Amino acid sequence: MILGLGTDIVEVGRIAALVDRHGERFLQRVFRPAEIDLARARGPGAAAALAVRWAAREAFLKALGSGIPIHSIPYRDIEVRRDPDGPVSQRLHGRAREAAAARGATRIHVALSHERGYAVATVVLEA
Repeated sequence: MILGLGTDIVEVGRIAALVDRHGERFLQRVFRPAEIDLARARGPGAAAALAVRWAAREAFLKALGSGIPIHSIPYRDIEVRRDPDGPVSQRLHGRAREAAAARGATRIHVALSHERGYAVATVVLEA
C-alpha cells in the first residue's frame, strides 16, 4: 500500500552557490560522508550529484505528508545511496527513520534525474 508520494526539483546552480558560499560546513551539515565522496569523484558533475540528493531529501519529507513534524528531521538523517547492483535507494538515520516508522513505511522507492541545470527526485513510501 502506498503511504506517500513526494517530488522535488532543484536548480543545480542553487546548490553549487551554497557549496561555494559555505563550503565544507554546508556539506557536512546536509550530506553523509559517502555522498560527499561520490560528489567529489564526479568532478565537474559534483553540483548535480549534490543537487539531486538534496531533491531526494525534499521529496522524502513531502512523501511523509502532514502530521509528522518534518522541520525536526535533519537533512543528514536522509541518505541517498547507489546500491552495488545499480539502483538508487534511501537509507534513513535517526529522526528520519523514526518518522518513517511512525508513518508505517516499510519500503522506500526513489528515482533521481538531472538535466542541464535542474535535478529532480521522486520518493514513494510503501507499507
